[in-house]
Amino acid sequence: MASVLKSTNTSQHNTDATREVSGLAGFNLDDLANEGRLRLKQCQSQVEDLLQKAREDAAILRAEATTQGYQDGLKKAEVDADAKLKAEAKKQAADSLKMVQKAVAEMHRNYEAWMNSYVESLHTIALAAAEKVCRHQLANEASLMVNWATEAVHSARSASRLSIAVHPEMLVQIGEQLDELLASPDLPEQSQVVPDASLAVSEIAVRQTGGEIKAGLNAQLQRLEELLS
Repeated sequence: MASVLKSTNTSQHNTDATREVSGLAGFNLDDLANEGRLRLKQCQSQVEDLLQKAREDAAILRAEATTQGYQDGLKKAEVDADAKLKAEAKKQAADSLKMVQKAVAEMHRNYEAWMNSYVESLHTIALAAAEKVCRHQLANEASLMVNWATEAVHSARSASRLSIAVHPEMLVQIGEQLDELLASPDLPEQSQVVPDASLAVSEIAVRQTGGEIKAGLNAQLQRLEELLS
């Protein structure tokens, strides 16, 4: 019986030992599985966190890049706009300067043309007025012809011979005065007054060897015109 009991005890002991070993092994596997699952979840959570953080960082970077790009774009646009504005202003200034210079040149030309026309008009008016005054004076006082003859005679007094030619009608009016003029000791002895119907009534000529000096109204007006030119 002792042997049977021993055998029974041994078997029971083995069964209990096996159960304990199996229970220990099963416990350890469960713990490892749970630990693995926990670790996996933690890793997944960490990965999700990292991915979310990466996405957030990427979004921030994209936003910053967009903002920076926008700012750079604004700066570039401002630079381009400023450059275009300066170029356009420079072009406008150059064009305006050319227009002003052209306008000034045109003004000068117009002014010169106007002044030339004005001067010519003044000359014409002055000559017409002088002629009118002289003709009026000659009609009322023929001695003006004597004054002109005196100037011409003194210009030719170095000649050896001279004569004063006037229209016959004018000779009637100023003949005696001309004779008195030629009687001056400063003039050549061979000096005389001669009538010349080819001359206008308002004309007088002092003739000498080699030429003559016009001293009438037309000659006076011509001198005045030369002085005005």
